[in-house]
Amino acid sequence: MRLRAIRSSEGRIIDFDCLDSSPDLMRQGVPGLLPTRGKRLLDEAPWVAECSLFDACARVAERQVPEVERFGRTTPAGIAWLLARMAPCEGGLTLFLEDFTRRVESEAALRRDRDLLHAVIQSTTDAVFVKDLSGRYVLLNPAAAKAFGRPAPEVIGRTDVELLGAEAAAATVTHDQAVCESGQTATYEDADGGPGFGCVWQSTKGVLRHPDGRAYGLFGISRDVTVRRRQEEEREQEGRFRERFIGVLGHDLGNPLAAIRLSAAAMLAKDTLTPDVRRVMQRIDASAERMARLVKQLLDFTRARMAGGIPLRPGEMALEEVCRRIIAELELAYPNRDIHLEIRGESKGFWDEERMAQVLSNLVANALQHSPVGTPVSVRLESVDSLQRVAVHNVGQPIPEALRPHLFEPFHHSEGGPGRASRGGLGLGLYIVAQIVQAHGGRIEVDSSSQEGTSFVLLLPRSVPAPAGTVEDERSQRQQAFGREGTAARS
Repeated sequence: MRLRAIRSSEGRIIDFDCLDSSPDLMRQGVPGLLPTRGKRLLDEAPWVAECSLFDACARVAERQVPEVERFGRTTPAGIAWLLARMAPCEGGLTLFLEDFTRRVESEAALRRDRDLLHAVIQSTTDAVFVKDLSGRYVLLNPAAAKAFGRPAPEVIGRTDVELLGAEAAAATVTHDQAVCESGQTATYEDADGGPGFGCVWQSTKGVLRHPDGRAYGLFGISRDVTVRRRQEEEREQEGRFRERFIGVLGHDLGNPLAAIRLSAAAMLAKDTLTPDVRRVMQRIDASAERMARLVKQLLDFTRARMAGGIPLRPGEMALEEVCRRIIAELELAYPNRDIHLEIRGESKGFWDEERMAQVLSNLVANALQHSPVGTPVSVRLESVDSLQRVAVHNVGQPIPEALRPHLFEPFHHSEGGPGRASRGGLGLGLYIVAQIVQAHGGRIEVDSSSQEGTSFVLLLPRSVPAPAGTVEDERSQRQQAFGREGTAARS
């Protein structure tokens, strides 16, 4: 708008007349702030005196020098920020007024975000840094400077090669080049891939780009994971030592147990034993047999964890025959329980008969132990395309959700359920079952609910795939068995 100066008798500017105004005031966000044509400035807009805008207009009219000023005006909604551009003209000035409150608020918000981000970067224990495309550091926080053992100004403008030497910087330079070439953010973890030296770093690096997509630098965030890596290595060493110890223990217990069982069998073969002595010897034999099963589990665990998998001796067999044998044995141990066997289709395949008997015995015994007394357990063999399906089902309380992810982990003991026998054990049964199934190239699934009960389902290929398990020939098995029996007999 154009304003004409109104002067007092002494020649001092006391107000302005509005000669004309722009129709764009509404678009500029300042309607109602200034007078319309033919009105006086101070009469229509007294606020211009409160924020010194009037003084600026008078100064431009007097000096005939243009000015640009920012003004804040208090309103019921808060402070409104105005940008005034004032250009002198004959008898007054031309005033351009723009409401830029939103821009000021946006700039303030950006400053707050920038200050907050700066505070986070400066305070974090992670090393944060930025490099230009030539690999020179342009920004780093105190944690990154500490990793170099230098003040930040001594690092800025230098490359890793200059700071660490070519050999020590080789890994991080390789990482930087790979990220820049791929344009993808990547994470690395090694002893040489972060800032400084002497630590194991987990570093995330990515490319910085202009709005038009052009790369101008590389950012990095590195965390010192030296303590965590050391703890992981110690746990791995402890785990390997524990597994080796278990394997040695299981192997060394085998011979004494074999001697005990042979001696017990020899005593029980005598007709001269009194009933009391015979009961004692039967108890010794049963306990030794149970210990032998536990030792076998320990050896299977060691083989699965340290020797490449459960060893197998596959051959032609009928799974139906194995099921009937296992069910007959378990019916003797559980005379008051019913075990139903259902056969659908072919049940012959090329599997390890002894191992499959071990799987079925474990699953059916578990079903008997974890189901209410008086309820049946069902076993179903079913041919599904080229696979053999085996399902063992029982009713009763479902397996708790929290336990299902851990069912096939070693040394896992599930909670007792109705009808469970108090047998104890190592918690290796289901782990070994899963390992045997995997060695045959199959898989095992569990479905458990209060309405449907619990089902363990095996899906097996008709023959053992070449890479699955450790296949042993019968000759080596006979030699190992003969060696164990001979050693036990000599003992």
